[in-house]
Amino acid sequence: MTDITFATRHDLPAIHDMVRALSAFHGEVAAVTYPELEKMFFGAAPMAKALITKQNGAPVGYAGLTPTMVIHDGRLRIDIHHLFIHDGHRAKGIGTALIAAAKDFAISVGATRLTIGTDPDNATSIAAYTAMPDLQEMTGGGPRFRVNLEG
Repeated sequence: MTDITFATRHDLPAIHDMVRALSAFHGEVAAVTYPELEKMFFGAAPMAKALITKQNGAPVGYAGLTPTMVIHDGRLRIDIHHLFIHDGHRAKGIGTALIAAAKDFAISVGATRLTIGTDPDNATSIAAYTAMPDLQEMTGGGPRFRVNLEG
């Protein structure tokens, strides 16, 4: 049986492991600490929400949701910043179920858009997202730039 709920502090070790696994999948090392995740999801001013899915009580995937404003139209948007499913549980509808739960959450908070992205080299995710009837590919976002604020 698969359950999807909002994560609690009790789920943070599993989420931390999944964040590290997702980073490793992309050839990166997750720098986020457990206390930083706790503050991010459960601090005085939480900046994100986490959905977690479990089978028989064991975590098998999660979605990290971050809100953002679309300033030019004054609307809230929720971004699925992370979507991770453990090996052995992929291609079984869990990602689709997490996206559906994220959609329900976005609607409940008055968001007018739900977004998700993936690495351009992640053909598996691109194929999965393309096959989902609710998802429409966004193009023409244009170049983006950043300022590194770390020393």
